[in-house]
Amino acid sequence: MTGDAILTAIVPVDNIYTGPVDVLNETQPELHMPMIVLSTVSEVQRTVPQGARDTQIQMDIWSRNSQLEVENIYEEIINLLSFQIANQGTAHIFWDRLGGSIDMFEEDRRIWHRAATFTFWSIKP
Repeated sequence: MTGDAILTAIVPVDNIYTGPVDVLNETQPELHMPMIVLSTVSEVQRTVPQGARDTQIQMDIWSRNSQLEVENIYEEIINLLSFQIANQGTAHIFWDRLGGSIDMFEEDRRIWHRAATFTFWSIKP
């Protein structure tokens, strides 16, 4: 994602996080927006083939500009990740796909948020 020019034109690389992010939503001017936060939802190891894993990753997309900005980021992420195959060292991702998404409306403040879950099928021998 950090190497995609279309996505990083909307979301700076410094605003793409993994794991917990300590940002107060109450102080909107200080928020790093737009922002993408990646976190592991669950991971299950398969018996066959040995070392295979099913991993669910949640991607939270945040914007204080507009819902359209969230939609543009979301569509580019789907374009980048859907049914991709990748290798890193001895690890191999067979493919991945979108498992679902939902808009989370913050009625008391001007902030837009979409949560999407992707499932990755991988093996690390």
